Amino acid sequence: MNKIQKYAAVLLAAVLLLAGETAQAQSFEWVRIGDADGFGFTETRSLGRPVQGVGPGPADTNGNGVLEPDEYLPDLNRDGGVWYRGEDNFDNRSDAERTDAGHGCRGCLEIGDKTRGSNWTDLSLSPTAPADDWPDLNGPATPNSAAFVFDFTVHADAIVQGTRMFFNLVFGDYDIDPAVVFVRFKSAPARILRIPNQRFRNVDGLIQARTSQLPFNDVFTRDGDGNWHGFLTVIFDAPIDPFTAFDYVELSLDAGVSAQLIRPGRLRG
Repeated sequence: MNKIQKYAAVLLAAVLLLAGETAQAQSFEWVRIGDADGFGFTETRSLGRPVQGVGPGPADTNGNGVLEPDEYLPDLNRDGGVWYRGEDNFDNRSDAERTDAGHGCRGCLEIGDKTRGSNWTDLSLSPTAPADDWPDLNGPATPNSAAFVFDFTVHADAIVQGTRMFFNLVFGDYDIDPAVVFVRFKSAPARILRIPNQRFRNVDGLIQARTSQLPFNDVFTRDGDGNWHGFLTVIFDAPIDPFTAFDYVELSLDAGVSAQLIRPGRLRG
């Protein structure tokens, strides 16, 4: 090997080492199931909101092209409301979401094979919806209890133990009680996150965002390499609500809403 080849080899080794250190040092920010894409609606200018409780107007109230919290699922057939009896069903899932591979992470070493739930997003959960590629084996009839599993690994240097973790959920048209979110961890006690009904604001089709702080040591445990393994199962249980939808769920270092309106509790037993 001549001097030029030796120099190139040393340079390549240094670049690879630097790249490895950079990858390991990337800070964890979030892991997400589904996309933050406004329930998959790509053209919002022509979408009207339900008139019940709020009056006529656009579903995308700020006109930024994305259906967001405090805006509305669209009244697709313009009959005044978002109904399971009407023609308001939608399936805007991407190919990745449809095949339960629509998830991502910023700052993870790895997303584990058990991660799932994206096939519940960007889809109206309605008993009159077509049953093609339906996420529930029992078909679209109620109950449609969406299930999300987070399975991911974060490098030991990418997050500080004890960092505040937030569970963020964006969903639409929840108006029939009860609805609760069951959160189960790998080893810590389970929790219940209660969801306020949109009827307290007397509106139809409302898109809501809810967040709850979760203890770091409930979400993470050490793996055999000394890194942090995150594991969480989330079940949204609204057994008699015939129409609802999810945009995405995530674990994040940031709260997804301005106020923590979910009040965590403890499961008995």
